Amino acid sequence: MERDGKMGGHLDGFSDGGVSRLEVMEGPTGRQRRTKAERARIAAESLVRRTSVTEVARRHGATRWQVYDWRQKLRDGQLVVP
Repeated sequence: MERDGKMGGHLDGFSDGGVSRLEVMEGPTGRQRRTKAERARIAAESLVRRTSVTEVARRHGATRWQVYDWRQKLRDGQLVVP
């Protein structure tokens, strides 16, 4: 097992608790931590004319809903572009 806790698992078994197969997946969880400055920069990039929020999100490995949320926070002053 990994010491950093970045493991996932899946049990394919029976309702009585017996397990027929155990599958362990190692690697990053896919979750990224971004600084407020990074979020603000991505949000600002999505506000450029003729730019697709979906494309900006995809380019930065985020979801479009995250980008929409960051845009709202940018408008409300909770995020500031450095």
